[in-house]
Amino acid sequence: MKQTYLNTLLIACIGFCLAACAPTPTQETLTGPIMGTEYVVTVVDHQGKEIPSKQVEKSILAAMEDVNQSMSTYIEDSEISRFNRIDPGKWFDMSPQFAAVFTEAQQISEMSQGAFDATLGKAIRAWGFGRDGKITQQPSVEVLSELRSTTGYQHIKIKDQRVLKEVPGLEVNLSAIAKGYAVDQVAKAIDDLGIEAYLVNIGGELKAKGKNAQGISWRIGIEKPHVTGGIAQIVELNNVAIATSGDYRNYHVIDGQHFSHTIDPKTLKPVFHKLASVSVISDKASTADAMATAMLSMGEEGAIRFAEENQIAAYLIIRGENAENYQIHTTDLFKVNLPQ
Repeated sequence: MKQTYLNTLLIACIGFCLAACAPTPTQETLTGPIMGTEYVVTVVDHQGKEIPSKQVEKSILAAMEDVNQSMSTYIEDSEISRFNRIDPGKWFDMSPQFAAVFTEAQQISEMSQGAFDATLGKAIRAWGFGRDGKITQQPSVEVLSELRSTTGYQHIKIKDQRVLKEVPGLEVNLSAIAKGYAVDQVAKAIDDLGIEAYLVNIGGELKAKGKNAQGISWRIGIEKPHVTGGIAQIVELNNVAIATSGDYRNYHVIDGQHFSHTIDPKTLKPVFHKLASVSVISDKASTADAMATAMLSMGEEGAIRFAEENQIAAYLIIRGENAENYQIHTTDLFKVNLPQ
């Protein structure tokens, strides 16, 4: 009995010593403005080592600025702005990252049968969500009819790292995928520094790796789709990305009516249906970003069918009769990421 007691005491002491000697994780959070929104990057070192904050900040800012310089329609000499100015029928040489994003955008356009379309640049501006600023009245039927001839992902051809447009006046806008791609690039920059645990957030598009400072999976909240906010669902991110597309944050009010920033490629008008929010989990933030936008433009029935047929990890919030009444549709792949 005495020996058993001593053994138990020894085990308890060893456990206490191990707990006492375990390094305290160090954590650093960096924030700032970028791409018309804000970034929040949290990095953790579970060995308790000092985090090279200046080096991390330099690397992530360089990654975001590279994406911005390539894909921002607000920058006059960006790649996308230069492409939008060229005449149809002329091949345009793309940088590797511009080619990667543009190619994935086209692939998701084909997969979604045009529910995602990067050629909506002029339509986005016509509804007051681009560099021209807000509008005070809706575009006329005639204007929308004219825009129809300048849109359509089918009018884009990509070969190797070159791209051309087949119709005059076509303008590309990659905002529905570029922010997710920037998240991926920031994550890669952090990986390259040898940091193994982080959470990257650029305007609500997120990617996580490893565990947080408490040693558990990173947890994030999906907002309820109204201005007052609140959390609809907690999600655990285990080395994956999540992006949410909704119609309740970025909108204009014209003549008392709310118009979402998400444009339906079929009507060239802001989406108008019961589907208020779509969150998608994927290995890449760029994929999650574009897929969430595509599904939001489909409406509730089309989005549910698309998610199920293509095995997409998706969480859909569908409006009910009033602001506090929602229906939720969660695909099986998304449920894997819910806390147990």
